[in-house]
Amino acid sequence: MFKFYIQAWSLLGLSAAAGLCWLLPAVWERWSTRWANLWQIGLILLVFGAALFPVLGGADKIRDRMVAGDKPGLDGLAFMTNAKYYDMDKELDLSIDYRGIRWMQENVQGSPVIVEANTVEYKWGSRYTIYTGLPGVVGWNWHQRQQRGSVVPSEWVQNRVDEIGRFYNSTDRTETLSFLSRYNVKYIIVGELEQAYYSAEGLAKFTNWNGELWTSVYSDGPLTIYKVISD
Repeated sequence: MFKFYIQAWSLLGLSAAAGLCWLLPAVWERWSTRWANLWQIGLILLVFGAALFPVLGGADKIRDRMVAGDKPGLDGLAFMTNAKYYDMDKELDLSIDYRGIRWMQENVQGSPVIVEANTVEYKWGSRYTIYTGLPGVVGWNWHQRQQRGSVVPSEWVQNRVDEIGRFYNSTDRTETLSFLSRYNVKYIIVGELEQAYYSAEGLAKFTNWNGELWTSVYSDGPLTIYKVISD
């Protein structure tokens, strides 16, 4: 049922157009000329107001860019190449994630599970799963609870969000292995966003246990992508 209202509005729009065609002759036949003219003026104003939205709204959306002066285009990732993002009082260079995402698109085969920082909606969290299409341990917290509310308790989704935080912050080897096994994680993202959200002590394990539990397969400045070593 998620976003079913989009289809509902389309059906209402079609039925309203048909209804207007049936209504117009009745107005002119049954109403006085004065009332019919007033009704027609009101209708014209409403239609004019509605017609303004795609023109003005579309132009405003085009001007709303993360980087001022960026040219419009069809590449949905291009904005990252020179964009900065601020979260947890830190500046993130999105070009680093851009290159990491491109690497995964070009080199990762199949549909392995990714683990990465999870943030509240409409922030930079889940960026690798969003832009690669690969599955993650959890998607957007609220969207997942909203879409699966009739199937599973909402706390199941929140539990996964909490577990991701514990995984990155943990210094316990057994707890770390348990998380990776439970969610069948194959790739671990450790970039600027993870460094902003999670403790340095917890993140140090990725360097310390590199070659034992996982191996570094991509590195670019503050970003490292690890591949979990299979048993």
